Amino acid sequence: MNTKVMDTTNGSKYQRFFSLDFARGLAIFVMLFLHIIQRTLNMEELFANINNVALINLFALVLIPFFGGLAGFFLIISAAANMVSIYRDLEKGKSIKSLVFKQVIGGLLLLIFAMLCEGLIGYQGLMGNFAKSLDNIANTEWTVMLWRWNFFETIHTIAWCLIINGCIQGLLSLKGNWKNTKRMIISYIILAVIVVGLTQPIWYLIGLLVPGYPFGLYPSGHELFMPWIGTESFWQIFRAPFLNPLSAPMEPIFPYLAISFIGSVLGIILSQPKDKISKKFPRNFGLVGLAMFIGGLVGIIIVIVKILVATDFDTAIDFYLVFINHRAWAADYASYVPPFAWIGQFLAVNGFSIMLIMFLFRLVEFRGKAQVYAERTKIVRRFGIVAFTNYNNQWMYFVVFFLTSLMLTKDAYQPLFWGGVFLTIVLTYLLYSLILFGWEKINYIGSLEWFIRTFTNNVIPARRKKFDSSVKWWQRGQVDVEKTFYNVDWINLGNAELDNKVFNEKSDEEKKLVNLEDSKFALSISLIGLCSILFIVLNILSLFVAIKTRKTEGKNKYNIAALIISIIGIVLFVALIIVTLILPIGILGIF
Repeated sequence: MNTKVMDTTNGSKYQRFFSLDFARGLAIFVMLFLHIIQRTLNMEELFANINNVALINLFALVLIPFFGGLAGFFLIISAAANMVSIYRDLEKGKSIKSLVFKQVIGGLLLLIFAMLCEGLIGYQGLMGNFAKSLDNIANTEWTVMLWRWNFFETIHTIAWCLIINGCIQGLLSLKGNWKNTKRMIISYIILAVIVVGLTQPIWYLIGLLVPGYPFGLYPSGHELFMPWIGTESFWQIFRAPFLNPLSAPMEPIFPYLAISFIGSVLGIILSQPKDKISKKFPRNFGLVGLAMFIGGLVGIIIVIVKILVATDFDTAIDFYLVFINHRAWAADYASYVPPFAWIGQFLAVNGFSIMLIMFLFRLVEFRGKAQVYAERTKIVRRFGIVAFTNYNNQWMYFVVFFLTSLMLTKDAYQPLFWGGVFLTIVLTYLLYSLILFGWEKINYIGSLEWFIRTFTNNVIPARRKKFDSSVKWWQRGQVDVEKTFYNVDWINLGNAELDNKVFNEKSDEEKKLVNLEDSKFALSISLIGLCSILFIVLNILSLFVAIKTRKTEGKNKYNIAALIISIIGIVLFVALIIVTLILPIGILGIF
């Protein structure tokens, strides 16, 4: 999950892609926001009084489950960064065998720590249950470590994809074939299509092998995909870590390995020399994501309507609220789920993820603004340095929730209304930020990433050779914060030299060279924001870009239009917020 693309030992800077670093931090930042809402908001009271609460709550009920299902966003980022790292190692002449070994060992270690996270040290494991029982520690559900270890989450998906991608990349790279980037890209696209095509048959075969898997129960009453140590048989426990990757409820590698392959395609493209990366790449790749997103939304709407017809309104709402559960969109989850419903959910969330990542690259690297944005986003980027550790340490918001609930309700862990929820969110961000800021002073010693890096950098010969004998074993797992966060050579894929000058200071000849790309970009995103309710917030960004381009590209018809459209969009956005804060949901007559 490292985005370092140049490993140096002579004191020079590391080259990194801002968008990958920022996206990783953003994923953790948003994850905290969503998880805190899901676990602290008084949903029962909200639904009991649904017709009288503000209309804006309806938007929250629709958007929160959707954004909670964006596991593919982190998977694409990880796969892309990993592929960039692989290509840099290949360019340095490292052997394919050593790279495959590194990938497999790294993936296996990540898988082990993912199991430890889920069952023992994570926010839903023993540690999290302890943090949820501070008012009565004796109530801590210690048995969670006996079964939660096999709950398949995004980290498990990433770990398996590291292992599989490493082996596939090794095979594809034989005889120098990795240099043929076009062939590599086509290979991964074909593999992605094959994985999606095999998904339903794989699920069916697993269901034949273990009837009822994964939603069925053992005679003990325990779920098939999470056998209990000490209750289920040795065979049932042994097979569990191998069945879950194929057919787990959350993000099984069928079909999510396909999303990892898409991330690998992105990484291969980014690994090419700058002059070989098409300026239209973000647009073209983004259009693929848009097509997936629109197609997926249509599929989701059709599925929800069919469930409404087959059952009732409450069932359809309850089903949507488990949006994050990918396998819930399969026909074996419930009799009312249409066949292949999972395709719509899969396309929508991952299409959106692709669009978001491409938008970041177009906004930053392809405008030559990496350094500028890096300086302005340190708070968010810091969350991505030890992303796995931050995911694991979400038990901290249970501690904050314990305190805010006591303060607001005089009782621990009581569901809160929006004011209390946002107070919990702000205090959690503050706690995380203070800990991370202090932790970076010792280069994140003790983090999960440190444990994994320390093991691989001391055990794997190819990695151990990178360090001087004077470097102590525990220092080999440290994160070089200075080179990976502060003093970085940020990669730009666009021309930053002319953009960094004020337009009025340019000579007449320089002014003729300005192609107004940023002005046209501002106009494009302002139109997207104005013409869509989903992306209307983009008008805030397009306003700032349009204002900036008046200084770098001069006043022109594109940024003038972008400025006007952005203002109109912002006014409409503010009006929409005000109206939805005033009007009750009952006015729609749907509940």
